[in-house]
Amino acid sequence: MDKRLIGVLGEKLVCKWYTDRKYKLLSVNYKTRLGEIDIIAQYKNTIVFVEVKTRKDNKFSQAREAVTYSKQQKIKAAASQYLTQQSLENMFVRFDVAEVYHRETKPEINVIENAFQ
Repeated sequence: MDKRLIGVLGEKLVCKWYTDRKYKLLSVNYKTRLGEIDIIAQYKNTIVFVEVKTRKDNKFSQAREAVTYSKQQKIKAAASQYLTQQSLENMFVRFDVAEVYHRETKPEINVIENAFQ
């Protein structure tokens, strides 16, 4: 399976993970000139910006390690733009990282809430 297809499948699995927990999906693959956010969801009065990292396994490193400080800054800038565009500046905000590992039998999803601020 190619990397792009693995990434798309990972995002779909994470979307389901959030909707199964009663989150409302607001946007998927939100793109701006400042950066991209994989998933934007809402739970009560909190807007959650989710970075999804999908890997075949974690033999060499954990997927969350790919969310560098630089990547975090881009996500925060794009999130700020989204909040302004949608007039959601008064909402609580959270940044999650979702790791998806495609095992041979069943994918494993690990969501890290408040992964960065």
